[in-house]
Amino acid sequence: MSRFKTLPLSWLCDLLYLAFSPVIVPGWLFLSRFFTREKYRRGFFQKLGSVERRGGESRSLWVHAVSVGEVLTAAPLIEALGRHLEGWDVSLSVSTPTGFDTARKRLPGTTVFYAPIDLSVCVGRTFRRRRPDALVLLELEVWPNFLLAARRRGVPVLVANGRLSGGSSDRYVRTGFLGRWLFSLVDRVAAQNEVYAGRFEALGVEPERIEVLGNLKHDREVGVTAADADELRGRLGWSGGERVVVGGCTHPGEETLLLGILSRLEGSHPDLRLVLAPRHVERLAAEDPGSWSGQDAGGRTFTRWSEWKAGPGEPLAASVLVVDTVGELERFYSIADLTVVGGSFIPHGGHNVLEPASLSKAVLFGPHTENFADEVALLLEAEAAILAADAEELEKALGDLLVDGEERSRLGEKAGCAFCGLSGSIERHIQWIDRALTLPMLGTN
Repeated sequence: MSRFKTLPLSWLCDLLYLAFSPVIVPGWLFLSRFFTREKYRRGFFQKLGSVERRGGESRSLWVHAVSVGEVLTAAPLIEALGRHLEGWDVSLSVSTPTGFDTARKRLPGTTVFYAPIDLSVCVGRTFRRRRPDALVLLELEVWPNFLLAARRRGVPVLVANGRLSGGSSDRYVRTGFLGRWLFSLVDRVAAQNEVYAGRFEALGVEPERIEVLGNLKHDREVGVTAADADELRGRLGWSGGERVVVGGCTHPGEETLLLGILSRLEGSHPDLRLVLAPRHVERLAAEDPGSWSGQDAGGRTFTRWSEWKAGPGEPLAASVLVVDTVGELERFYSIADLTVVGGSFIPHGGHNVLEPASLSKAVLFGPHTENFADEVALLLEAEAAILAADAEELEKALGDLLVDGEERSRLGEKAGCAFCGLSGSIERHIQWIDRALTLPMLGTN
């Protein structure tokens, strides 16, 4: 598709955005509390295209990851690309402040910036300043002006770790030719599995452009050791006979569910401790119980992790620990005796069940796990996890495992073994990117 053909399409997209601006802009102003919330202020000018201008004549690979999860998935790949692509500048863009902070911490030597708003003037300015030779999008982040700008400049667009859920696929299919046109602007797709590959093909990506390379999350390196876990438990005062349950990536309603189970189980298990790690930490400031600090109406004590570690570090005793920081979930999974993966007891689709499995922890989750169907099937087939259909089944399973230490250990060991059987996706992605960078861009006229 030539530059002449893509410019009118970009202008058309801008007109459509402008047509919806009477709805979008007031909504954005309301959510940002008229630009007073830091979440919406941070990176604003970078999103308009005012990113750092790339100097030098080295070739450039631009990787885009939306938020924390994608950044953590992309980090090992970016590190491997930095070692493999000699003479290339590898940079990373993100869309959220939490993703930005995680990227800066996880990849200190990598240029990190905010991705542009999908207006042609903002996208064009970012492209001119960064001068990419190729784009790698993590999982699925396709915006028309972004893709059109790449096509106009002859920059190949590669979707790495490609994931297309049934719901997303159905929505794109309902758009008819528009969805197929959008995906025709993607040059190559590395799908996580055959199901996702089929969905990309159904949306118009030609089969020869799709390869199944596995899930990059399966290649993640465990970042904490047994010694790290023992040290943290000791600092918290939980190094004796305490049994620690960690609720990871929980959503509204799931914290209440776990607190109710704790109340009923702690009578027979006084050594029971609970760690809650909500998926979206920004909501903690506004929500009960006790705004997640101090005591709630029932007298239960809550301690925020950020406040505790900034203080004298006194033992927590029976307090519920609330993780209000980003990027530390693995650290808390490491101290768990039992893990409950959130987003699965509400119709959300679940979160990454392999993260606690990689640490050889007993894993429990609810019935809503569509987003991680393959991973859940893997663990269940290996008898390495427990699926609880509802709160009652979860309470029974937790109660039984608190009593049966051998079964807890068996589940954890099987989960660890199941995870270890998955590897090699990073190397396959490196080879795939290598091939893509040495071939002409597909789909150009």
